[in-house]
Formats: sequence, structure tokens, C-alpha cells
Amino acid sequence: MEVTEVFSQELIIDIKKEINEVNGKEIFLVGKRSNDEKIISHYELRARGNYQMAPAIVSNLHAGDLLIHNHPSQDLTPSAPDIRIASALGEKGIGFAIINNSVTDIYIVVEPSYGQAEINLDKNEIISYFEENGILSKYLNKYEYRQQQIKVVEEIIDSFNNHKINLIEAGTGTGKSLAYLIPALYFANLNNLPVVVSTNTINLQEQLINKDLILLKKVLPFSFKSLLIKGRSNYVCLRKLNYFQGIARESIEDDVKKDELSKILNWIETSKTGTKSDLNFKLETDIWEEISSESDLCLKNRCPYFERCYFMKARKEIYSSDLLIVNHHFLLSDARLKNEGSGILPDYRYLIIDEAHNLSGIASRHLGLAYTQKSVNKYLLRLNDKKYSLIPRLRNMISNLNFDKKKEILNIIDQKILPGIVNIKELNTSYFNQINNYLKKKDDSTYRIKKDIIEEEDWKFINITGEKILVYLKKLILSLNKIYKNIYEKTDTNLVLELDSNINRLEIFIEELDFNLYLKDENFVYWLEKSKQKNAPLDVSELLNEYIWDKINTGILTSATLTVNKSFDYNKSRLGLKNSSDVLVSSPFDYSKQVDIYIPVDILPPNNKNFLNSIIDDLGDLLIKYDGSTMVLFTSYYMLNYCLNKLENKLNQHGINVLAQGRYSRYYIVDKFKQGSSQIIFGTSSFWEGVDFKGNVLRNLIMMKLPFPVPSDPLAAARSEMLEKEGKNSFYNYSLPQAVIRFKQGFGRLIRSKSDQGKFIIFDNRILKKSYGKIFLNSLPSGCQAQKVEMKDLL
Repeated sequence: MEVTEVFSQELIIDIKKEINEVNGKEIFLVGKRSNDEKIISHYELRARGNYQMAPAIVSNLHAGDLLIHNHPSQDLTPSAPDIRIASALGEKGIGFAIINNSVTDIYIVVEPSYGQAEINLDKNEIISYFEENGILSKYLNKYEYRQQQIKVVEEIIDSFNNHKINLIEAGTGTGKSLAYLIPALYFANLNNLPVVVSTNTINLQEQLINKDLILLKKVLPFSFKSLLIKGRSNYVCLRKLNYFQGIARESIEDDVKKDELSKILNWIETSKTGTKSDLNFKLETDIWEEISSESDLCLKNRCPYFERCYFMKARKEIYSSDLLIVNHHFLLSDARLKNEGSGILPDYRYLIIDEAHNLSGIASRHLGLAYTQKSVNKYLLRLNDKKYSLIPRLRNMISNLNFDKKKEILNIIDQKILPGIVNIKELNTSYFNQINNYLKKKDDSTYRIKKDIIEEEDWKFINITGEKILVYLKKLILSLNKIYKNIYEKTDTNLVLELDSNINRLEIFIEELDFNLYLKDENFVYWLEKSKQKNAPLDVSELLNEYIWDKINTGILTSATLTVNKSFDYNKSRLGLKNSSDVLVSSPFDYSKQVDIYIPVDILPPNNKNFLNSIIDDLGDLLIKYDGSTMVLFTSYYMLNYCLNKLENKLNQHGINVLAQGRYSRYYIVDKFKQGSSQIIFGTSSFWEGVDFKGNVLRNLIMMKLPFPVPSDPLAAARSEMLEKEGKNSFYNYSLPQAVIRFKQGFGRLIRSKSDQGKFIIFDNRILKKSYGKIFLNSLPSGCQAQKVEMKDLL
């Protein structure tokens, strides 16, 4: 075969350059082509070696890829290692080729399996669903034709057909869920390829599964299978449940927990999913943590309950589904596992991320390593607590075996492992007591650890204890490994596998503690919380490229809040998107007629220490005037509780009930608010987004303060410092964009349909007095006009 039948002329030139740059030594590269290309035109360099060999880096290859390797000797006969690599790759549809250094000859050991070319989406067919008299109008009551929705659909079709990564800000009320679901399902059906949809909130997941996809099963001319995939901890582990049932007889004194265990055992007899959300009663204790599935403690097909395993059954369904719905945490967990060679989702190439403004923040928290007192204590109890714990069961089993090293192994258990567990538990308790006392001295619930405090005496004291724990953890691993090697294949396979799983968990603890103790990576930020040691990467953009963007053909990121001052630059930068498209689609709502925006000019700024005291009476009078149907958004629990303590009695006397976050569950607050008009929500954190009140249930929205990141937050502080070191203004490049996105999310709670009317009051007049205030106002939807007023005009 001629080289020009496989490579484009440009690619031949590029490969020659790569070989010349290493003076003719061996290299490995991957040739990639799009489905509509006949020859390979682009590549990725994977490795450089010497004149005899090079590392064969074969991770993250896909069917249709061609692994290319040069032979400096000019002899293209495949070596034995070449044959082994080609055989393994060929099973996955990946080709293997050998070239000479001048790239004039090629020997294809295994042809890549390109499969069938993708079938493009028919734009006219899909858009016909959304027309005024289209198919959707026949199935939806009061169907509203929206030109903005058509624009979103067009962008999504273009993204699928042209393999684009596309950011789409779709204003509230655009109908973006159906706008991406119909093209996604058509694409999956035409090409027999799965599409993954990731969301941030369970509310949106439930809307997709219980509303939108049920509708589309009636609407679309083909059948499809959609699946909501939950994280592993949502599933009960039957092996752990059986174990917990055993220890419950002798060790559980909590009557509530005993009652819940009895209910769970009855529930499991009829449960079809084995998931926590399927429980027909509310859990009051932490029992689910004792019985939930965990990846590193899973015995897989060696488990005696494997055939009945709920998680494994759910996993099998994944590979027969057209649409896979996950949350951002699961998406990132799977991407991380795939990078390590495993993963749960299939090798998807088509991804839709809804509520995409949350992805970067979740990635930061999710991709760190946390060392916590609770997780270690729970693990130690599993090792040795009652007779059903692992070590007593192992000891009992070994006692009944006959082999040469039996006495030695029993001595290891009695003289090393059991005392070691006691030492670790005592040291761990002491370690976290020291951490908690350190936090008290700093008068903070969260405290950032930096290099400059390592020399503090208090911190040295903590480190010494942490180092002792590391020593004992490593000794424990050595002892457990010695037992494993001596009893492997001599006894109960399941128990040996359980031992192996627990050794793996111990290695994770060592990694977590070691990473936090020595501040291993300067690109991470480290901090303390009560009984916890945490860290997170400062910049996730490269990680997201490595884990996600480089591995997909099409990526659609959508949200109502992706722009700051009408620009996508901030989110593109934090997400690591370098070659993406973007489009801003406005809301179909007429904000000039539906919302009145008021900003009092005669009040103190919120950063004044007397702000709350000066505003509290006016806030109370305003809430009484509105008589409910109002939500007040706070930026801290301190501010919320201050206003609650000062105003609740007064509001109650006027027949107004206050639903305060922290006092009631989010679900209870939302449900109660929808039931009656004389209700007021005092909300912070999660109430700035993800709550939806249609039909004038919410008529007044009060924002107490612009939602700038808390300066003491470890991630916020560290990122600000990083930007300043890079010569950038941290306020305009981090704090302000973060606040604007949060501000837009908060405002979005008010108007949820074309018939909604409402007032939006901002008790932060910095939006008028500071130059950056224009960026907040300019980021609101078109038609929003802010009015300067005095407080008396509102009362």
C-alpha cells in the first residue's frame, strides 16, 4: 500500500519533522481521521524513544485510530512486541502501522475498523417539531412557538453534524431541554451511538426523566431507551447489608437504627432498583453509609451476591441505552476513572452539559483528595470491631487451616495488626482533635494551609502526629499484604478478595494523608475543616481538557448564565475551552413589562458594619407590605439568621410564615411556599439557583447583597493570589465574574413563564455607585431597566 493512500501530504511532512527532531529515533503517534475523510490528515504524538524502542502509549485510543510506529532500520517487518501490541489493539478496532524514517513506505499490521460513517441530522425534520403547528404543539397544552428555541435547536444540530464544542447561553424560558433532547435522540437512533447528558441538580434530572422523556416517547417516530445513572453510593450492597445484619444483633443499641434495618430488609425483598431514592420511608440515621456500594470494596464477579447485585444490573443497562443522564459529579468521577483505565460509562463521544456554569466549580472540589476522621474511623471498625469484622473472620478462618506459616500469620494478626489498628485509631483521634483546636485558635471553621505556616509550632505538632499515622498505616499495609500473600488460594476466595479490597482502601488513605500533610502539589490549594483535611486543584482547565474535551467529538454546554457582560470568555477560560463556538440566545420573556427592578440609593452599602442594623426595620416593613410570595436571598447564614431573629416574631404577628433555610429542608421549603401566599423564604447558598416557581407563586425577590465570593474561602483566596502573581487583576478576572454569574442565577428565580410578573429589589447600591456595577446590570436579560428609588418609595 502506498503511503499517500493512507496519509495526506501535509501529514507526511509533519511526521517527517517529528522523526527529524529526534534524529531518526523511534516514535509512536496516533493517526486520526474524521468519518468523512478517506485518508488520515491529523495526528497526536504519543512517545519518543531511542534507536531500538519507544514506549507504546495506547491509552485513550478509539476504534478507527491508527497507531503509527517508525523503524529506523528501514526494515518494516513487525517485531514480536509489535505483533503483541497490534493484536491487543485490533480487538478494539484500532489499527497498527509501521513506517520508515523517510515516510515513503508503510506496512499496515492491522487495519483500523472505521465503522459506518455518521449519518447527519436532518435540520428541517427536527425543526418541524418546534414550529407553530408542529408535532409538539399537538402533544403540549398551550404550546408556545419560540424563535429563540429554534435558534438553540439549529445550534445543537450544527454541533452534532460538524463535531463542534459549543457554548449556548439560552435565556430562561427558551425551552432548551427539548431543544437538545430531540436532536440527541435522533442522533443516537440514526448512528447507534450513545449521547450523555449531564446536569447539576436532581430537579432537572427528574424533569428530564419524569416529564420531557415521557413526552418524547409519545412524540418521536422511533423507540429509544433512556437511563438515569446514579452514583454507586446510591445503591445498596447486598454483601454489606448481610454483614451489617450480622453485627446488628450484638452491637447496635440505637432502636431507631434497628427499626430502619428491619424496614430495609423488608424493602429489599420487593425493590426493583435497590437505590436509596426507592426507599418507601425516610431514613433518620446514617445506616445507608453502612450498607451502600463502594467501588474499592467491591468484589465484582467474585462476590456471592454478584448475580443479584443492583449496581451491576444497572451497569449492564448502560450499554443498551441511547441517552444516559448523569450529574456533574458522576461525569467527572467516570472521566477520572477512565483516565486510570476503568470507568462506568461507555466510551461516549457525544456530550451535552446542562447547567454548565457549575461544572468548573464542581470539578475543583471533586478532583481533590480529602482525608477525614469519619472515613478512617468507619474503615477501622470494619477491620476490627465485632466478630463480623474482617480481621476476626480472617483469624478464625486461618486458625482452621493447616499450612507451614500459620503460627507466623496468627502472630502478625495478634502482635502487629490488632495493636496497629488501636494505635491508628488513637492517633487519628488525637490528630483531628489537634486540627479542631487549631481551627478554634484561628477562630474559623475553615482555614487555608499555606507553606508559610509549616514552621508554626502548632502546625509542627499536628504534622508530627500525622507522620506517625502514616508510619502505622504503612506498617498495617505491610502486615495485611503478608497475610494476603500467604493465604491467597489457600482459603475462602471471597474473604481473600475482601482483604485485597481493604488493602486498596488503606492505600487511598495513605495517598490522601500524604498529599495533604506535605502539600504535595503547588498547583493545589489546601485547607482544614472540622475533622477534615481537604485540597483542590487551583486550575481545572487542563484537567478538563485531558479528561473530557480531548476525548469527545461533540460537546454542547448550555445554561442561562454562561456569559459575563455578554461575553463567554470567563467560562471558556475556566473550562479550558480553546477551540469552541458560542452563541447567546435571549429569553422569550418581555422583561420590560414583566419585571420592575428597584435599587434604593439612600441606604448604607452592605460592607458597612452598620448595614444590617440600619436596614432591618425597613426590610420588615417591606415584607409586611408584600404579605408573602417573597424570597429574600442572603449571601451568608450569619446575615440570614440575624434578619430571622429580628423579624420573625413581627412577621408572624401579621400572619406571615418565614421558611428559613437551615431550619427546614429545601424540599419542605419549596413545597410549603407553593401551598400558600403568606409565605416568605429566607434563603442562601442553594436557593440562588435550581428552584422554580411558575405562575406568580413568587412575586417579589429581594437580594440583600451582591454575591461576591467570600474572601476567606480557600479556593477564592488562592485563585486570587494566583491571578495576581500572573499580573492579572483578581477582582476583575475572578471575583467579579463569579459574582455576576451568581447574580444572574438569583435574578432568574423570579420570572419563569410569559405570564409571570414580579419585583426585583437589590439592597446593594454599589451596583449604582461602583464602576463595576454596570457589568452586573448589563448582564441582565434585554429589557431589564433598573430604577433608582429611595427606601420610602418602596414602603
